[in-house]
Amino acid sequence: MEKKEKTKKPAKMYPAKKLPGMLKKSYKEQKLDKILKKIYIPEDRQLVQSMFSEKYQKGKKELLRVPRESQYTKAQIKSLKVLVKNIKKNKGRFKAAPFIAVASVLLAILVAVTVFKNPVAKMAIRSSMQGVFGAKCDIGSVNVEIFGMQLTVRNLAQASSSNPMKNIFQFDKLDLDFNLTQLLRAKFNAQNVEITGLAVNTDRKTSGELPAKVKKEKVKKEEVEDSAFYAALKEKSGKTLSDSKDSVTALLAQYDPQALIANIQGNIKTKKAAEEAEAEIQAMIEKWQSKPAEIQSDVENFRTSSEKLAKLDPSSLKTPQEIKDAVENIQKAIETGKKIKSDVDSTVSAAEKDKKKVSSIEKKIEVAIKSDRELIKSQIPDLSLDNAKNVLSGVFDEFAYSMLGKYYPYVKKAVSYANSMKSSDSKEDKAKKEAKKAKKKELKRSGGRNVYWRKDRVPKLLIENLHGSGNGIDLRVTNISNDMDKVGKPLVATGSVSLSSRVHKAGFTVDARSDSSAPLISGTYSSDNFPVKLDMSSFADKPGIPSFSGTTSIDAKFTADSDFSFTAGGEFALNPVSITAKPISPDFADRIYSGALASVDHMTVKADTAYSEAKGISLGISSDAEKIIMESLKSIASKEFDSIKTDAITKVTEELNTYTAGFTSKYGDFNDIVEKLKDSKSISDELNKQLESKKSELTNQLKGAAKAEIDKKKQEAEQKAKEEAVKKAEEALGNSGAGKAAGKAAGNLLKGFKK
Repeated sequence: MEKKEKTKKPAKMYPAKKLPGMLKKSYKEQKLDKILKKIYIPEDRQLVQSMFSEKYQKGKKELLRVPRESQYTKAQIKSLKVLVKNIKKNKGRFKAAPFIAVASVLLAILVAVTVFKNPVAKMAIRSSMQGVFGAKCDIGSVNVEIFGMQLTVRNLAQASSSNPMKNIFQFDKLDLDFNLTQLLRAKFNAQNVEITGLAVNTDRKTSGELPAKVKKEKVKKEEVEDSAFYAALKEKSGKTLSDSKDSVTALLAQYDPQALIANIQGNIKTKKAAEEAEAEIQAMIEKWQSKPAEIQSDVENFRTSSEKLAKLDPSSLKTPQEIKDAVENIQKAIETGKKIKSDVDSTVSAAEKDKKKVSSIEKKIEVAIKSDRELIKSQIPDLSLDNAKNVLSGVFDEFAYSMLGKYYPYVKKAVSYANSMKSSDSKEDKAKKEAKKAKKKELKRSGGRNVYWRKDRVPKLLIENLHGSGNGIDLRVTNISNDMDKVGKPLVATGSVSLSSRVHKAGFTVDARSDSSAPLISGTYSSDNFPVKLDMSSFADKPGIPSFSGTTSIDAKFTADSDFSFTAGGEFALNPVSITAKPISPDFADRIYSGALASVDHMTVKADTAYSEAKGISLGISSDAEKIIMESLKSIASKEFDSIKTDAITKVTEELNTYTAGFTSKYGDFNDIVEKLKDSKSISDELNKQLESKKSELTNQLKGAAKAEIDKKKQEAEQKAKEEAVKKAEEALGNSGAGKAAGKAAGNLLKGFKK
């Protein structure tokens, strides 16, 4: 069955009222001619002229217009709108009034530029410098000679943001010659820039700190192109550092008490003996822990009742009966004291027996420790460091990875800046423009073209030669531009700086030409007598991480490309150098390791690194210091092997003693219990002794009092007998005078006898 041919629909037509406003108006013939003269393409001019075909009278005027009944397609109306826009853009011929107005404005601008050009230029330079460096920029004077095509800046000093009392650089004078013709074409072309009196790191008299500004927090956008680099860096970093540390410490760690004990963990006797002893002594503590308080209570009660009797003053007792009563009371107290003493003595005796048991348990632990020490001695291996390697390379690798992570953003900035020097007509930019055109087509008339008698070699920015000089400083840069394809030459910079007996030399090339096979950025750097102080522990705070201090000579090179890949390599000769490290365990390992590091007084390090998204990060570092360190390690270790074994045994014994810490603590507790019982026994014994002494003293006093009483009664009896005899004699002689005289004489005699 034959297919029916599709018939094309006729294009939709629109009335004349849809035309642009300029084409809907009516014009005199002279006015229409002026409009037609602004149309430079003949075909367009004829089209517009043919459209104004209708003539009509309006008063006395004869006017032309587009017939109201005429119709047009959508494409025709759109094309006519573009045509009208271009007609409006095209200027007419010279007009006096506009010319005078423009001339007046230009004259005003010329006067303003003449008066304010230097202050404005000075302000612009200062603002730009402070924006870039974040610190004050002091400028003596700026002079711009427009028609002389010269810019002069005098006494510029740029402060440092990190040290406001220092200048990053300063110079006495900058002379810049520029091309006025190119400046009128909105291009800056400086043939020569000469800087004299250049100096770096100079002192300031006033602070260069800028007033603090409130910074708006910016949300950092994740940069996809960084993720590949940092993923590769994360994969590499952290591994070599642990390998380097273990290469030495792992071998020396075989003499560490923990390692030795781990090897015989299943055969250690000390731990089991200590656990059993701790359980036994705990049982004894529970058995005796209440006894000291009980005994002390009894003794204190006895002390209270007996102290008054022990301190009794014998002179206060007047009669033998009082003395007798006191002796009886003391005897009762002595009986009580004997009972308490008996209880205390039996308790202390039993505790002493248990203490002997504890001592025997302690000896078992000592035997177990001695056995374990002998076992560990048999486990100590012969000293061998033949397998030790990569002592420092891992540390250098980790340091290099750290530096790559720190400085990669600066590489990106440099590459991005260098990419801005590429031609605007580069393949990448052309592709972007074509893609943009394909995305959005817009009906436009063809742009005009500037025609030159010779090839245009001047981009928007071009500084052909820059030279800076000062005390020990020489800097040369050629072909600074933003379009190297136009210039046809790369940017080349060389420089040298002599500071503090050191000479820094550097050179780099930026080649952004689209037809060049050279790297986008390439450079070299060299220096001698450069001070080095690297504290590796600042990024890896672990025992054994070395730090370096000394002086070095450097010879380095680097490249970077527009895809942010890079290569870098160099040689660093450190002489002299001092290497130290944080202590490692055990002590003998630290002694050997630090001694080996101290033996290095010079070293050479070679390094090469590269990165690309396809291959990732590669890093190669070598140093002759490892060989020196290993030889020193072997020499020191072999001399100290006996000391190492002794230290290991000592440390092992200390470690074994930790197992007995619980028993030792409880042994002290048990001793405290026994000592408290002994203290109570001593008090009891002393009180009984005092009572016995007081009893003896009073008994003797009682005996003396009794004898005195008997003697007194005896004397009284004898006196009474004598008196009775005298009385009887007197009675017998009393009856006669002679008898009386004899009785009187006898009485006097007896009186004298009494006396």
